[in-house]
Amino acid sequence: MARLKSVAIKCVLADLRCPDCGTAGGMTEGGERVLLCGTCRAVFPIIDGRPVLISASNGLFDRKAYTTASSRSTYSSPSRDWFPSPSVNLSRSRVLRNLGRMLARLPATAVLVVGSGTQRHKIEAALAAGGACNLRLTCVDVDASADVDAFADAHCLPFREECFDAVVTTAVLEHVLRPEIVAAELARVLRTGGLLYSELPFIQQVHEGAYDFTRYTLSGHRRLLNRYRELESGLVAGPGTALVWTAEAFAGAFFASQRIARAARLGARLILFWIKYFDYLLIRSPAALDGASCTYFFGEKIEGTIPDSEIIAGYRGVRQVVHL
Repeated sequence: MARLKSVAIKCVLADLRCPDCGTAGGMTEGGERVLLCGTCRAVFPIIDGRPVLISASNGLFDRKAYTTASSRSTYSSPSRDWFPSPSVNLSRSRVLRNLGRMLARLPATAVLVVGSGTQRHKIEAALAAGGACNLRLTCVDVDASADVDAFADAHCLPFREECFDAVVTTAVLEHVLRPEIVAAELARVLRTGGLLYSELPFIQQVHEGAYDFTRYTLSGHRRLLNRYRELESGLVAGPGTALVWTAEAFAGAFFASQRIARAARLGARLILFWIKYFDYLLIRSPAALDGASCTYFFGEKIEGTIPDSEIIAGYRGVRQVVHL
């Protein structure tokens, strides 16, 4: 491929799967501005070097719209740049370094980041810090302003079966319409024995408007990812972070004006953000799992699925309930 911006896509062109017909290995260049499916002849535009690999039947994300989408980032704002975050993250850097150490056993590694946003460099640095070598990171997202190698909907990932050694998805599955389908897609493109790192919120208010659908307990998170043997799981952020989120929502709920409500939320954050640091003291608390703001799961893909009875038996919180 002569001028595709992404080195990752250059390396996996043979691994691409047509989002329209599902044929793998049949994508070819049709000049510098489109990819073509050799089976169904579907045409996929290339925008600034990034293929728009979204099905024509997709009712939410029209691949034609990306040709006129603004490249201005939606991830930067005054509150992000100047105000403290309402959250801590107790797991990501450590687990990604551990993932990097496990991937270091391989001569080369292919890692898929789904819903990557602007995380590319942080994830790549964490994996490299763990020792991952010859790392090929492929980032996908539906957001036109994201730092991606290809635009793709997680419900229909444009890759052939088992072509990645690891998958990373952080704070994504709550924003998809059908999490079970996305979870199945993640497992489909990950090789058996491959590794998955996932973060999902539990006690967090709406943070992506109309694209905000679902919340999961740690048990629900585990059940969603039942194609994996658990290596570890636990808190990303605990009740302290959940309390800051809730205080922000409470402060903003009194105002109809979006601008005033936003100012009220940020004011509450400035006053109370320090409460989130209590989560470092609660990192091993079983009770904190029941009130988590966000949880993580790190696992290895297996043949078959983990039985529901085993998932129920693996509950680690304090609200023990017996129905039999």
